[in-house]
Amino acid sequence: MARGWESKSVEGQIEESVGKKKVPVAPARHITAKPVRISREREALLLAKIRIVKDLETTENPRYHQFLESSLAAIEKQLSETE
Repeated sequence: MARGWESKSVEGQIEESVGKKKVPVAPARHITAKPVRISREREALLLAKIRIVKDLETTENPRYHQFLESSLAAIEKQLSETE
């Protein structure tokens, strides 16, 4: 029982010391949802483009190669629209 009270006391002391050391926080920038959404969409398109380019390098199936090329063209079109 004594150990339980002792550990609670130590825990309280740690919380007090952490509470006293306040770290200055930089003011938050006001970021709207639209630029964040556009940035995430662009990042997703770039990742998809990388994957398609790698698949194009390794595929031997001509029909799949054609599909990948058309997908790559569509992604590049979307990327140019987000710029």
